[in-house]
Amino acid sequence: MSSSSTGECHSTATASHTPPESISAVANSLNKAQSPALRAQTPVKLRASSPAFKPSPAKNRQPSGTASAGNSQLRLAPAFKPQPRQPEEQQAEGSSIKGHAQVLPAFANMEVASDSCIERPADPGNEDFFMKTPPTHTGQPPYMLPVNHFAVDEQLRRMLVLEMHAMSSVSASDLPAQVHSYHSLSPQETVDVFGASFPIRQHQIKAQSIADGRCYSLHRITGTRPASKSALGAVDKWKTVQSPSIAQVYEAFTTRAFGDNSLVIVHELKPLTASLKSQIVDAGVQVPEAFLWSLVLQLISALRTVHSAGLAVQTLSVSTILLSPTNRVYLNSCGLADVLAMHSSPNMDAAQQGDLQAVGHVLSMILGTSAENHMVVQGQTSVVVPGAGFSTDFKELFGYLNHRLTPVVAIDDILRLAGSRLFVELDAARRESDLLCDNLRLEMANGRLVRLVCKMNFITERADGVVDLEWAETGDRYLIKLFRDYVFHHVNEAGRPVASMAHVIGNLNKLDAGSPEKVMLMSQDEKSCLVVSYEEIKRCIEEAYQELIAPTQAWR
Repeated sequence: MSSSSTGECHSTATASHTPPESISAVANSLNKAQSPALRAQTPVKLRASSPAFKPSPAKNRQPSGTASAGNSQLRLAPAFKPQPRQPEEQQAEGSSIKGHAQVLPAFANMEVASDSCIERPADPGNEDFFMKTPPTHTGQPPYMLPVNHFAVDEQLRRMLVLEMHAMSSVSASDLPAQVHSYHSLSPQETVDVFGASFPIRQHQIKAQSIADGRCYSLHRITGTRPASKSALGAVDKWKTVQSPSIAQVYEAFTTRAFGDNSLVIVHELKPLTASLKSQIVDAGVQVPEAFLWSLVLQLISALRTVHSAGLAVQTLSVSTILLSPTNRVYLNSCGLADVLAMHSSPNMDAAQQGDLQAVGHVLSMILGTSAENHMVVQGQTSVVVPGAGFSTDFKELFGYLNHRLTPVVAIDDILRLAGSRLFVELDAARRESDLLCDNLRLEMANGRLVRLVCKMNFITERADGVVDLEWAETGDRYLIKLFRDYVFHHVNEAGRPVASMAHVIGNLNKLDAGSPEKVMLMSQDEKSCLVVSYEEIKRCIEEAYQELIAPTQAWR
């Protein structure tokens, strides 16, 4: 609840752990927040939707086809865009934004998870998981703002809560209690990394660091050792590589805590993410062209950062690319090829060319999930090519990445082929930034009220003998105590306690602003009654607090 809220908070707590059904509910509700051009498509059995591009309106750039593969499709989530606060009546109608140039945030129309998809705990008051949207009041005057105007967007809040819950939860397993300086190990995804002549099985484990308390992703490779004693130092070069599309590398070590010789590389943890292989390829999901353009541009951005540092990934595949609920893409196995020395004396230029070729292979794996993208030539095996629903630009990009146009692939050429889609991706990032900033402004001042409450409690009800004999709840301090009782110990006409957040937040806001408005304060025995302004109460609190913390004050 924001510090400026004037309405009472209505909340309902739910599950104490994140069941798979709740994440699926968020993904399904995210699918409902699509652009009008994609609403006719069927929902996807995926964790979330994509904030990728909108198809270009040019004649030679048609949106991708809508044919299904395995009765599942990837729904395109439009780019983030902050929306003006609408009147409560319009919000209740659930009307979408008009106009083809406007798009909805990826979480704009997410529905509150129903009772059927959330396991409710025995005591729902112990968990702040999802909060019900406040009810609408049709008779509210137009000059009064709705309650949710003063709080962070509920759908954004829900997504952040899911991420925090995923970070803090620990799954039952037979993993050791502690490995190196990490504890609370929880298994995640297991993938095969194809960076050598044989696949390498990589177990991803979420763990918490003893040093800083943050959660990390431990990539464990069983039954292997570094190529040499100095090979572990290869990750030092990756520590300085930072990109929004890379799960950063922190350290590498060997351990026998798992009962064998295991190599562990520590990466940044991306909550609620999974590999492209599990979310798209194995699920047989057909994706729209706009998602593929966003995927390519995010990968190229990451590879540009890696190649500029004089490094090469060498393990890029659908198994090592993570996809988030908002369709952010992350490279997730950087440094593994350097530690294991998968390629003896590699040529860096050839290795970087291999990374760009791997992007084309990733596109082939994704397109291969649809029969429309397979072409059979007489006497030859089936070849993956973009179907008729893809634009000419994308077909040219696909042929370029798969060496059908030139033997050498360059990042600058890929960017030229992307053309105006770069601006669409940039606009999407800025819309998301604006939306997050708009919601941050609603919560940034909450600390003011906490400071006021702390100061009042520092001053009132101090234990006997702690301070000197001159300190007593008289004068200004008595006034502060009466105001504390008025705010937090308020009762109605029947003598019953009033637990109203609107009453508390409204009075604290007036106190913080030093309002000249007057308020009547009465003692509990009703023998004392004072009429003072909030400005006078604020002055009393500041003077008493300064006297309390004064270094010259002689306390016992």
